[in-house]
Amino acid sequence: MTVAVRPHDHREEWEASWYRERLADPSLLAASIAVVIGRTSYLAVPVGPGRHGGYISIGGPEAACYLHRALAGRAGFPAVRIRWSAHPSVYHVVEWGEPVPETEDDTVRGAFYGYSARAIRSFTEELTSREQ
Repeated sequence: MTVAVRPHDHREEWEASWYRERLADPSLLAASIAVVIGRTSYLAVPVGPGRHGGYISIGGPEAACYLHRALAGRAGFPAVRIRWSAHPSVYHVVEWGEPVPETEDDTVRGAFYGYSARAIRSFTEELTSREQ
């Protein structure tokens, strides 16, 4: 399996634009990287001002290990770890940064990941409307 790490570019623009619209500090994208495993790229946004951690959901234990190794030791990606799924149909998660707050409060979790108050409010309003 081929694994490469490079600065993100136009190939990740859809994903970068998603983060740009939601991060409280979109300048973090300047330090983001693309990890390419085989023919699939994953955009990894580092920790930084207001962003205490990040994660990427990924299928397959081999791919999770490749992603872990690609991020480990890189600036902006401290404490890289894999949270293994107990179910084969659920993706594994590669996390970095501080431990994720143990709460179901989407406002707290959104702030932990560095999302803007507007983005968090929009997300929670959407969830509320789905539940009605």
